[in-house]
Amino acid sequence: MDELEFRRRVYANPDTTDAEVVKAAQQDPGKRAFWNEQKKLDRDLKQAAKVEIPDDLAHKLIWQQSAYEFARHKRRSRWYMALAASLAFTIGLSFTLFTRQPLNLGNEVLAHMVYAEDEQAHSAVPVDLRQVNAKLASFGASFTDMIGDVEVVNYCHLQSVRSLHLILNTQQGKMSVFVVPNRDDISLPDNFADDRYHGQGVHMQRASIMVVGHKNANLLPMLDNVKQRIQFST
Repeated sequence: MDELEFRRRVYANPDTTDAEVVKAAQQDPGKRAFWNEQKKLDRDLKQAAKVEIPDDLAHKLIWQQSAYEFARHKRRSRWYMALAASLAFTIGLSFTLFTRQPLNLGNEVLAHMVYAEDEQAHSAVPVDLRQVNAKLASFGASFTDMIGDVEVVNYCHLQSVRSLHLILNTQQGKMSVFVVPNRDDISLPDNFADDRYHGQGVHMQRASIMVVGHKNANLLPMLDNVKQRIQFST
């Protein structure tokens, strides 16, 4: 099994038990080390995403606060007022702790772009359509034709979101195309920018596309190019 196919299968499922992957890892220390690294990264991401909350946390908070107020205030009327305040405090605290804001992918992509221009291709051989589609397969997508002069195609993580990052050479300089999965816990802005870069995003059938370029670059041609050439499996 060649390096590209091995990486594609491991990226698609770091915990795979595929016999060919296992055999390739046993025969090649480099592949084995790469696989172990991806399995560790996958475990770390899953662990980081877990927020364990005891089932009876709210009840314990209410009980502790109510008991404290009851001890301080003997008279019945004042105890009711304290309990009401305690309930309001507990609800507000629970809302703050348990409500998560969707991850803003625009900010994550702009932060990633600080290092993007240092990314290098794994090989001196130009990236072709077969290589790009091999990585797009894990998103249920493929390109009908190349979208341009792709220099680098690598997986990356935008916090906990595993994405595909393509770097292209264009007449306007280097541009980046990110393919990210559609999820309820992420927010995809239509436009985003910082002092150096700006980007545009669009939701598609099974994934979202984000195109990023330098501040004055016209991103619409590249965005339309990707939309016309990407297709999703049913």
